[in-house]
Amino acid sequence: MGFCNVTSVPFRSSDVHCWEIRCTPYCCLAPTTSCVDTSRAGKPPEAASMRIVSLLPSATEIVCALGAHQRENSQLVGISHSCDFPPGICDRPVLTSTRVPVHKSQRDIDQFVRQELAASRGLYALDLELLASLKADVIVTQTLCDVCAVSSGDVYQAVASLPGDCKLVELAPSKLEDVYGDIIRVGDAVGARSEALTLVAQLRTRAEAVEQQQILIGEKVLFLEWLEPPFSGGHWIPDLIHLLGGHSCLVESGQRSGTLSWEAIAECDPDIIIVGCCGYSKAESEQALMLLAHHPQWLLLRAVRHGRVIVGDGNAHFSRAGPRLIDGLERLAAELSVR
Repeated sequence: MGFCNVTSVPFRSSDVHCWEIRCTPYCCLAPTTSCVDTSRAGKPPEAASMRIVSLLPSATEIVCALGAHQRENSQLVGISHSCDFPPGICDRPVLTSTRVPVHKSQRDIDQFVRQELAASRGLYALDLELLASLKADVIVTQTLCDVCAVSSGDVYQAVASLPGDCKLVELAPSKLEDVYGDIIRVGDAVGARSEALTLVAQLRTRAEAVEQQQILIGEKVLFLEWLEPPFSGGHWIPDLIHLLGGHSCLVESGQRSGTLSWEAIAECDPDIIIVGCCGYSKAESEQALMLLAHHPQWLLLRAVRHGRVIVGDGNAHFSRAGPRLIDGLERLAAELSVR
């Protein structure tokens, strides 16, 4: 697909964390509401002609979980370059691209992003001509992270240039409860409130079933979403650890992720380590973890010595603030219960 008319998305020096694409965690979580819903017309579009564009994977997964991607009165007509689930949406027009060298090592990606941050060079492009041609009624984007997806400022400018009416829905969850709220907000925006309420009720029931098991009895758990350098898993990750009965090390619920020193990790000395690298599949995280096989400080950790290191699918189950977070919770519960 050509990009005849694109807008670049610049980094900001405060970016410290990433959740949606395979890149080093540098996306900033500034204090924001969990969802801002605006419309140039002031009124939602008629459901009978609703055309939906999603500019981040978690929103795409929410739209699809609500069944709003292929109903008679609504269609998902455009996605981001990172949207890959469910597989049936991968034939939709792709509106964004990135310069992040996603197939390089974590250290190489980390260095690349730091260089781009220092030079204030953008990593993303948004195809404005394609966006205009799709005639979207609803665009779902985010304000959580200017590094993980197209920035809200660029989306504002794009929407302002579009003809007709367009409803812009912004998501910025910091905790698991915010994720539930965003599902309902997306449901409201796409005419699927009933489906959203049902989905959230189902997710809560599943999460509560895990919580009742209390698999971990106050054990210290460190979640690593990046390995070179090590980054903690923040935002909703501590909520998942709490539901398992554990205590999150080095980061609390709703806090941004950040770089960890090996000294801080050693001082915490967690009972369990969960590795779910941002944007990585389980196999890719396992491969990345091999780089620590001979790291002296890694080998001294209690969890490593006792064989209590769990590797998960960060891309599918932990990085994206959508329904599959509960899938990840259940998978962790199943694996921890047999250890």
